Amino acid sequence: AISFVPGEAGKSDAPAAVDDDEKRAAAIKKQVEYYFSEANLTNDKFMRTEMAKTSEKWVPISVIMTFNRMKALLPGAEHAPVAAAMAGSEVVEVSEDGEKLRRLPALMKKTVTLGGKEFVGRAAVVAHARPLLQKEVELAEEECSFIKDLLSHHAKAAEKIGAGIASIKAGCNPKFPDTRCFVLVRADGSEEDFSYLKCVDALFPLEAPPGKGGKGKGKGKGGGERGSKRGRDEGGAGEPSPKRGRGGAAEGAQKGSETTEAGTSYEPGCIVAVKDLAEGSDISSVKEKLNDAAGAGAVRFVEIVEGQPLAFVRFGTPAAATAALGASVEGVGSLSMLTGDDEKAYWDKISAAAPKSGKGGKGK
Repeated sequence: AISFVPGEAGKSDAPAAVDDDEKRAAAIKKQVEYYFSEANLTNDKFMRTEMAKTSEKWVPISVIMTFNRMKALLPGAEHAPVAAAMAGSEVVEVSEDGEKLRRLPALMKKTVTLGGKEFVGRAAVVAHARPLLQKEVELAEEECSFIKDLLSHHAKAAEKIGAGIASIKAGCNPKFPDTRCFVLVRADGSEEDFSYLKCVDALFPLEAPPGKGGKGKGKGKGGGERGSKRGRDEGGAGEPSPKRGRGGAAEGAQKGSETTEAGTSYEPGCIVAVKDLAEGSDISSVKEKLNDAAGAGAVRFVEIVEGQPLAFVRFGTPAAATAALGASVEGVGSLSMLTGDDEKAYWDKISAAAPKSGKGGKGK
């Protein structure tokens, strides 16, 4: 596999060591709270396994200190600074001997009531909502009750509701027909879609990773990395490449497009790099959050670089990529547009990895 890190040849991905004691304590607290957040625990099998080793869910600080981000913050792997930093945390509890940590039991048992039903944790709410997105008819009364209660936690709930809700259905934004969402049919006949994930995030605010995506070249200090193997996009086929015509030249090259050394045409401004990728992120979560920011169906492909807190996201249009950069996307990482030589190098990598068509004629 070809390794590519834009503009950082030979540089380490580990965060810089922190010198000031107060700043170090704050960084430790932020990082450890993320390790024990539901957002991370939903995807972090290693942490869940460690917690399951005791009935009280304690994890030794010695285990936490094996994580690369913690090694960078405390090269000496001392336990006392970790215990001190977590004192007063509203997410993580320190054992009496100062050698173990656990997520506060009250948070692990957090229950919300939606549509008259109780749900324990974020994952349970999402698991209940997703099948409803596949329905081809208007939602039943009890399903609507669930969605209405969920919608009440949206920051713009009143704006979304407008003249009042006549019914609710699963559908899609006409501009992005490939992605499903919930659509409110208002009393005046108008329709409005909304992001149910924004509602879920509002219900479980403590789950947000420490790294926040921002505008331009933000320096979010997201979750750490432990070298776990990351998959590619759905289907495992790798980056889809443009079709090639005779001699390997890309077909359908548009005005304003550029060409790689292999003859592949690409439209500049569609690739966004995600640095300091939040620990526990996977392709689905990255795609979901950025589609939420830029518009349903805006993301065409996500590549998470194995062994690094780094991802590349290909948007369908430059406008969609720009929209994602301009939005406040929490729980992903630091977003920046690939431009110039970095952008061309990435497309060259894709072209080199793409299978070549047969001799002459159009590839199948």
